[in-house]
Amino acid sequence: MKLKSFAALFLTAICLCSVFSVTAFAETDTTFAVTRNISPAYEIANNATSILVIDGSTANCSSQVYGANIVSITVTQTLQKYWGLWIWTDVNDAKTSKTVNDSSLYLSTTKIGLSSGTYRVESVFTLTNKDGKTETITVYSDEKSVN
Repeated sequence: MKLKSFAALFLTAICLCSVFSVTAFAETDTTFAVTRNISPAYEIANNATSILVIDGSTANCSSQVYGANIVSITVTQTLQKYWGLWIWTDVNDAKTSKTVNDSSLYLSTTKIGLSSGTYRVESVFTLTNKDGKTETITVYSDEKSVN
């Protein structure tokens, strides 16, 4: 008899817990539009992008960054190929660096003769502002495939 009473009490408690659920509502702002290219907030950079365009077996890679009060920018741009198991390897002769003493930087490179597989561009930016503060940002392009 005690087992039946305990089972009845337990089932009653479960039913009561499910009845007293809390409903929450959030106000939505319909004027806010989300775009495909969402960038995180950086301290001294305004925007950092890494873009890969594949045309046949040719990769066109570009890296761009700009910011206010920047005195120096360095970028290392690397074309990478997906090996498997979340491992990306650098493509031979597809790593380029550039440094400018300016508030913006743009680097564009081309790699021809790609084998089939999935590729991305890794862009590592190092920015220094007028106060001497340095920020390093790593940005990856969208992944693209060569058939």
